[in-house]
Order: sequence, then structure tokens, then C-alpha cells
Amino acid sequence: MEIWLVRHGETDWNVEGRVQGWTDVPLNDVGKRQADRLAAWLRPVHIDHIYSSDLERALETARRVSRTTGAPITVRPCLREHYFGQAEGLLRSESLRRFPNGAPDREPPERATERVVRCLKEIARAHPHGRVLIATHGGVVRSILRWMGVDFGSIDNTSITRISVIGDTFHALGVNETPHLADLSALRQSNG
Repeated sequence: MEIWLVRHGETDWNVEGRVQGWTDVPLNDVGKRQADRLAAWLRPVHIDHIYSSDLERALETARRVSRTTGAPITVRPCLREHYFGQAEGLLRSESLRRFPNGAPDREPPERATERVVRCLKEIARAHPHGRVLIATHGGVVRSILRWMGVDFGSIDNTSITRISVIGDTFHALGVNETPHLADLSALRQSNG
């Protein structure tokens, strides 16, 4: 089977460089258009099921894909972004200055990875064949890739990271793919 990990569309906090974590920030206009373009690109792709984080930015991305593909959505809180505690809402630069080792009340990275990987394995067991899309967050995608031992660069908004699953073996087929955003600059200019 295949799992396609999709990072949610853009939010204002993405643009501002703020730490989001569990703070429920909605998609901005560009993020909604990114999600719509992803959905249109996925129209001819068969998706058996969509799983989504319960945070609105991921869930709205999932809803837009579901409306186009007809795939049902199941919300799974275990697909949430990492919890960054007191750092949430701060600019990334301010967060690094105030909390160089991470906020003391944050979710420990290893615990976040355990949560996400356990959820990923449950989804893979529930769908031994076919294709599943997971609408989630950049930190979740990065955690999964690190767990798999895959080198990667950035994880862009609405990018697709494709994973094949055979038994208990997870293998990356593609990372941070954005064919639906070929003319992103035009998308951004139409936002102004």
C-alpha cells in the first residue's frame, strides 16, 4: 500500500515565521488555494481514505481534497503537530533565543515521534492495500522521515511525501513533491 503524507496549506503564522504547534491557526487565502490546487491535481488519483490531524489547518486541507476525490475522512488527534508549549505563537527567532533547548513544557521530540509512528503503523495495518492520504503537519512529516532514516530538505505547504508500505517495511518513494504548485509565484501575487 501507499501512504501519501500531505502538509497542510499555508497559514498566516507560516508567513510570519511563528511557532504553531497545537495552536489552531486556520489556512490563509493562499493556503486555501494551495489545498484546492492539490485537490484538483489529485482528482484522477484513486485515494481509498483520508486521515487528518484534528487541527483546522490540516482538516481544512483534507476537506478540500475529500470534496474533489470523494475519499472519506477520519480525524486522528495522533497526527497533530508536535506540542511546543510556551514557544507557540512566538516568532521562530524569538523562540530560539528564549528557549535554545526547546520550551520546558514542550512535548519531548522522541515522544512526539513515538506518537506519530504508532499512528502511522495503525493506519498502515488498517489499509493493507491501496492508497491512503494523511493531511498533517511539517513536523509530523519530518519525524516520520527521520524515523525512516531518509535525508530531506524543507517540507513545503501542501507538499506530498509518498511512502510505500510492504508488511512492516516503510520506504520513501518521493519527498516534498509539489507538482500542483508549479506556478506558486502567480498564486502568491493573486493574493495581494
